[in-house]
Order: sequence, then structure tokens, then C-alpha cells
Amino acid sequence: MKHFINVLLALCAAGLAYIFYGSIMGPIKFEKEKAARDAAVIGRLIDIRSAQVEFHNQNQGRYTASFDTLIDFIKTGKLPVVKKVGELNDQQLEQGWTESKVLALYNEARTAKNKSVADKKWAEAQEAGLIVKGADGAIEYLFSRDTVWVSLIDSIYPDNFNADSLRYVPFSNGKEFEMAVGCDTTKSGSFMWLFEAKTEFVNYLKGINDQELYNIIDEREQLGRYPGMQVGDATSGNNNAGNWE
Repeated sequence: MKHFINVLLALCAAGLAYIFYGSIMGPIKFEKEKAARDAAVIGRLIDIRSAQVEFHNQNQGRYTASFDTLIDFIKTGKLPVVKKVGELNDQQLEQGWTESKVLALYNEARTAKNKSVADKKWAEAQEAGLIVKGADGAIEYLFSRDTVWVSLIDSIYPDNFNADSLRYVPFSNGKEFEMAVGCDTTKSGSFMWLFEAKTEFVNYLKGINDQELYNIIDEREQLGRYPGMQVGDATSGNNNAGNWE
């Protein structure tokens, strides 16, 4: 009987130790896994924001609420890049040259219908030290600003970036981000287009530790904050900030 009681006490002690260990390690394991999943979701939201910003820049300030449209834009879109050659020196600046004036001079020379006018413009550019004109008439630009268009996906995303994955929430078994657009009025009275993309914690944290998940959601709701990760705001401008920033 005494042996049985000792065994029973040992089992109870082991059970209590297990419960105590779980009560300590459970939240720690949850926070570790949550941090990894949060990072993946935040990374995807940043990718969405990058695409929306470029879409906004090339579509009269508008955003899109359609992932189909946004993903097609990423795959086929181009990004303007200014190719720079040289800088204006102090003497040229003192003479009143600016980038816009130089580019205007080049344009006048290139589009002149009269050869003598074109030659005069090129001579002016050469005298100012902006170009070198060879004996064969070839022009070497010592100062130029040319806009070239490059692939958007190759410019703002890493190699092997999968644009089709943009809509999906990591660790969610295929759930998609919610995305919406809206507009607000600035102090000057003009319209300001807005966007947001978001997903709730429950979509990608469920199953790790449901009690810890419930605690986080409840805390956010008590504070009147969105219980998940969000970038941008379709109702009031926040400069496309993420709620983790």
C-alpha cells in the first residue's frame, strides 16, 4: 500500500511538473512561432505596398483593390529609371546652366527642322562643355539625363519572386489578404486616394496555442485596434504605414 501511494505521489508530482512546464513554455513557444509567422506576413504586406505605390505612381494617383490587376501590373509593368551621365560643374552653374536648361537645349537641337539652327544649338552645347562633337559629327554627351524603362518585377523584387503568391496569407492554407481602396480629402480640398491590405491573426496563427491567440485578439479589440496585420488605411490616410511600424 505504501509503495502504491509513493508511486501515485510520484505520478502526481510528474503531472504537476508537466503542467507547470507547459504553462511556462506554452507562451514562449507561441511567441517564437508567432514572431516567425508575423515576419512572413509583414514581408508579404510590404511586397503588396511596393506594388501599390508603383501602380499609384503610374495611374493618376489611384490604387487598385484587385489582386488580378495588381499581379498583372507586377508581371508586365515597367519602371522609369533616369540614366545619369556627368554633373554640372561650378563654372557651368555660374553661367546659369541647370539640368532643365541643358535638356531643353538638347531637345531644341534634336528637333530643329533647319540644319543651321541645329548646328548652332550643338555648338552652344559644345562651347558650354556639355558635349564633344567629333569630326564625323558623332556627339559624346558629357552631361545627360535619359529616362529608360526597365522591368518592374526585376527592379523592386528579389530574383525568382513569385508574383502569383502576393494575394495569399502565409501559413493560412490558401486564405487571401483583404484589399480595399478609398479616398479622403486633404486640407486643401483635393482628393487623396488610399488603399489597405490586411489579414486577421486567426487566419495564420490558429492552431499554435488557441488560448494565447484569443488573448492577443481580445487585447487588440479592447484597445480598439485591428486584430491582425494591416498596411495602409482605406478610410483615413496614414502614409501607407503598417500597423507593426
